[in-house]
Amino acid sequence: MTSERKKNEAELVLAFKALLHEQCYGSQSQLADALAEQGFKNMSQAKISRLLSKLGAVKMRNASNQVVYILPDELAIPKSRQAIQSVVVSVKHNNMQIIVKTGIGGAPLISRMLDSMGESAGILGTLAGDDTIFIAPVDVNKIDQITDDIKRLLDV
Repeated sequence: MTSERKKNEAELVLAFKALLHEQCYGSQSQLADALAEQGFKNMSQAKISRLLSKLGAVKMRNASNQVVYILPDELAIPKSRQAIQSVVVSVKHNNMQIIVKTGIGGAPLISRMLDSMGESAGILGTLAGDDTIFIAPVDVNKIDQITDDIKRLLDV
């Protein structure tokens, strides 16, 4: 691969990442058109598909409820049990909501992880501040069990 070709490939990847960061492209043809507008011509569906695969892009709903491609680092769901243990301080409920207290700045990451589990884990949805997460359980009659499951998951 020539030096010029490597440079063009690097520029393409940077432009592609920037487009995905906008979270408004739901099809490969939309991405190809957007890249063409930036001067990247002849972007076939196969090349777009390879770029999506290479970057690990996935389809998710954005804030406008549109299904779009996003980069996995934007999901930022923590995976390490040790990292989670060091962030979560407590898990309690008041018979209506489950409250998770975290270290400063930890709530958004833990909230995202809990949201990804969804209704099958008894979580209707979450709302995170900087260090507090409010969890709406699917069924308040099962709030004790859901709270215990979350404690076990977070190893608290």
